[in-house]
Amino acid sequence: MVIAKITKGSRPGDIAAYLHGPGKANEHRYERRPGGAVIGGNLGREGDRNGNAWAQDLRAATRTREEIKNPIWHASLRAAPSDRRLSDAEWRDAGQHMAEKLGYENHPWVMVRHGDDHVHVVVSRVSEQGEVWHARQDYRKAQTAATEIENQYGLQQAPRTRNVEQARTPQSHVVESQQKQAEQIQKERTQAAEQAREAYQVATRGQAPAQDAVRTRPDQEPAVREQSEAADRIRRAREQASRDNDRDRDR
Repeated sequence: MVIAKITKGSRPGDIAAYLHGPGKANEHRYERRPGGAVIGGNLGREGDRNGNAWAQDLRAATRTREEIKNPIWHASLRAAPSDRRLSDAEWRDAGQHMAEKLGYENHPWVMVRHGDDHVHVVVSRVSEQGEVWHARQDYRKAQTAATEIENQYGLQQAPRTRNVEQARTPQSHVVESQQKQAEQIQKERTQAAEQAREAYQVATRGQAPAQDAVRTRPDQEPAVREQSEAADRIRRAREQASRDNDRDRDR
C-alpha cells in the first residue's frame, strides 16, 4: 500500500467536489458510476455520492479555531496492482487503524473510495471542541500504519520513503559524490602540472631555447595531458548526472 500523497488546505468544499466529481479525465469511478463514494470515517453516510454534507461538517469544525492555517488534511492511499481487491469494510478498518495511529480518530474525518484500488482520507485538524491535531511526523506515522495494514491483509510490501523528492536523494548523493571525486582529481592533476612546469623551468634555467627539441618531446609534461583527461572525465560525469536527473523527473 502506497501513501500516494499528503496535503493540507483550507477549503473542504473544493476537495469534496473533487472527490465526488468525475475527475480531470473521468478517472473517478466507483461501482461503475462517476465520482467517489463515502465508505468510512465519522462523517456522512456510507454510500453517499455527494460531499456537501461532510464538507459542511468539516467547515463548521474549522471555524472553532479560525486562526489555524490549512486546517484540512488530505491523504490518498493506493493498493499495489498485484494486490487483491479490498472490500469496503477492509478499507474502512484500514482507515480507522490509520486514524488511531496518527491520532485524529476523534476529529471529523471521512474516507472516500475511487475504483478498486485507492481511497482518500479527509480530516479536519480542528475538532468540534476546538482541539487541534498538529499532524506532526504524519508521513512517517502513515507509512508505519501502512506497513501494519499490509501485514494484516497480506498485501504487497511497498518501499518506504519520506516523499517523492526523498526517493531521488540516493541517486543525487551518488552524482554529487562522483562530481566531487572528479573535481578532486582535477585539482590534483593541476597541482601536478604546476609542479612539473616548475621543475622543468628549474632544470632548463640558463639554457638556450630549443623549440625544435620541445616539439619532438611529447612526453615532456605528462601531467598536462593528465589534467586534460581529468577535465574530460568531469565533463562526462556531469553529463551523466544531468541525464540521470532528467530520467528522475520523467518518472
